[in-house]
Amino acid sequence: MDQIVKHLFIINPRSFWKKTYQNQIVVGIHKFFKEMNNSEYDIHVSQFPRDAVGFIPLFAKDLPDTTILRVYAVGGDGILFDCLNGIIGLKNVELAAIPYGYTNNFIRGFDKNEKNLFRLMSQQYNAPAIPMDIMRCGNNYALNHCVVGIEAETVQRAAKIRERKEKGHFLNRWLSRRWYTLFYYAGGLGACSNKKLLNQRYEANIDGEKLTGAYQGISIFNSPYYGGNLHPVNNAMPNDGILDMLTLRSHSVFQTCCLFPFYVSGHYKMFPRNFTLKRGRKIKIHSENILLISMDGIIFFESELDVEILPAAIKFVDASKHGYKGWRP
Repeated sequence: MDQIVKHLFIINPRSFWKKTYQNQIVVGIHKFFKEMNNSEYDIHVSQFPRDAVGFIPLFAKDLPDTTILRVYAVGGDGILFDCLNGIIGLKNVELAAIPYGYTNNFIRGFDKNEKNLFRLMSQQYNAPAIPMDIMRCGNNYALNHCVVGIEAETVQRAAKIRERKEKGHFLNRWLSRRWYTLFYYAGGLGACSNKKLLNQRYEANIDGEKLTGAYQGISIFNSPYYGGNLHPVNNAMPNDGILDMLTLRSHSVFQTCCLFPFYVSGHYKMFPRNFTLKRGRKIKIHSENILLISMDGIIFFESELDVEILPAAIKFVDASKHGYKGWRP
């Protein structure tokens, strides 16, 4: 008897600047499964942030133990983050991404020209699921990155700029999808005005090695891409069982602005006195002040943070032709 695969689509409506585009995706899913004569699928439109985290376990609890559940995150990195946290602890589950978001950071690690393959239902339906590492960040889980400090402030400010654009007329909503990297740089300039965060002191421990001092940020990567086409640590890979932690010591606002382009383009090695790269499996970060954290673009506030790599912890649907490549020049 063939094993049954249940297909669950979680759609983030905010990923579509026109409702008609979202409707086209829904119609396309119904059409595909009708042609396949397969009724083993469901569609859920996310109602609010983190909705999928609670919905997926409730959906899965009544499925037979032998059924494979393939969860499709339809949108960007935000809904992929929600779906990842929703599948944690479930058996026989696979995670897929259908990229329609602003950045789609994780998908960029596959071949540059293969995003459209991940949008093809026929490709996703038949694609194999491959092991991928994930990051446990306190009580949450992430695929791409976990950044603390001025970097998280940058992400938060960029998101606020984008949200203001999304509330405007249709041209602003369209531009908000094309100008995300510009918003990111604008957010970075604004973040530099937060002098307290620029000089916050941290205690970091990576596999027993201690780092202390004033840092503008501590960035932990599981995959190379971040904020669209930015790639601070080019060698980060989500299938090597290791985390890459990059720290930036505190400097003046002027120095920070000068170093920023080198950071986001992966040229931190040019400034060994400013940047330090460490690799490890377990990281603990503490500060006397509250930690401002961005996990895959989602903002959190914590008193301290424990990060751990979980090797091959999930099965990710590889709809590409050439597999995961990581950063490519």
